[in-house]
Amino acid sequence: MTFISIEFLLFLAITVLLNYIIPHRLRWVLLLVASYVFYASLSIQFILLLLISTAFTYFTGIFIEKQETKKQKKKAMIVGISVLLFFLGWFKYFNFVNESLRSLATSMGWNYAIPYQEIVLPLAISFYTFQAVSYLVDIFYGKQKAERHYGYFSVYFAFFPQLVAGPIERAKKLIPQLKVEQRLNYENLVYGMKRIAWGFFKKTLIADRLAPIVASVYDSPNPSGSEIVLATILFSIQLYADFSACSDIAIGSARMLGINLTENFKQPHFAVSISDFWSRWHITLSTWLRDYIFFPLGKRKKKRSEIYFAIVITFLVSGIWHGAAWTFVLWGLIHGFYRVFGDATKSYRESMASFIRLDRTPVLHRWLKIAITFLLVCFSRVFFRSDTVAQAFDHAKLFLSISSWSPVGMVKAFEIFPLFDLLLFIFFFIILQLFQYIERNNGSAWEFLSKRSTFTRLAFYIFLIFSVLILGVTENGFVYGGF
Repeated sequence: MTFISIEFLLFLAITVLLNYIIPHRLRWVLLLVASYVFYASLSIQFILLLLISTAFTYFTGIFIEKQETKKQKKKAMIVGISVLLFFLGWFKYFNFVNESLRSLATSMGWNYAIPYQEIVLPLAISFYTFQAVSYLVDIFYGKQKAERHYGYFSVYFAFFPQLVAGPIERAKKLIPQLKVEQRLNYENLVYGMKRIAWGFFKKTLIADRLAPIVASVYDSPNPSGSEIVLATILFSIQLYADFSACSDIAIGSARMLGINLTENFKQPHFAVSISDFWSRWHITLSTWLRDYIFFPLGKRKKKRSEIYFAIVITFLVSGIWHGAAWTFVLWGLIHGFYRVFGDATKSYRESMASFIRLDRTPVLHRWLKIAITFLLVCFSRVFFRSDTVAQAFDHAKLFLSISSWSPVGMVKAFEIFPLFDLLLFIFFFIILQLFQYIERNNGSAWEFLSKRSTFTRLAFYIFLIFSVLILGVTENGFVYGGF
């Protein structure tokens, strides 16, 4: 039962209906059962691990709070986080480390006897582990009281709308909302359905239509340079449409239950710098990394070199979190380099813009920065999308080759699209851009629509629904569901 299914919509409808029928004191039971049913429908073999992680985090949080001295609290926190990271490391990174050591040993002529292990990655382990770590750290610093109600804590840990792929929520935001009696609210229901429909639109009409096109190039043994450039740009669009769609459905589903989840995307491909990009892309992960990796590393650091080191380590963690492969490590390091280089050269770039009088045309200056940032992000995603390091470097060379960007080559590269699919992509991509344009100029596209005539609103909603039903395709799970 994935988000993109009739089964999920029926499941959500039943859950929402029961949520407002039963007494408030029993709603946590309903949400907990619904969350476990949802998780079991996707990965029943790892439901026990979810239960163990929940119980361990719950009791560890109380244990940390009960310690009398800060030193004792810190020891308890470190032990708790170490156990959680051990689970994550074993399932997600054991074979990565093991095979890396094997390759190193082979290159050095050493004997390495530890065999490859058949380990299946538990669904959502990266997401709920990060939520658990933030919970324990916040208790240690006194930002969060240890939750005593095991039911509410369990719902926080496994809340089905955001369990699989985020947003990564903090306990201090989500648990209080679960405890407050949420009354049936027409506006919440309508808004939730709109967000879900918009998520279905982006997922089935853009992301999943682009996925096989991108794969046809990246899986090809001899793609042309122009094909790599086009496929990488398309992959960036696919990844955004896919992941933001997942967040839309999560936010919409939670809103129908009266719960406000954190917005996870703010048009990241319109960022004017890498720093700005990471304030718009996967916002809950970015703020998590900032609060629990960068701030502790950068605390009391005064030298710029030390701060830069903390930035690189933070992005390295981001790369490792995304996947157990050297391609993800390199992707994270590339963004760390981007961030450091951007900060170190900021004054020089501003002086240059002033010297050539580019700052006197702010609109052009802004769009130039948007274009450069987007291309830098696209280049990094060559490593994100490639299967091996060798393949990634081959693709990166093609991406950077001047000949790959020739107009003739780029036009020819569009042959990777069947004509009908190309026309559909262009049409729905324009719809997406119009929607985002309205958001940039009006704050909320949904509020903008609410002020239009009834006919206009209904026409747009009917267009969304029928486009998904008639032209939508879905053969893949959400990309970030694999992390």
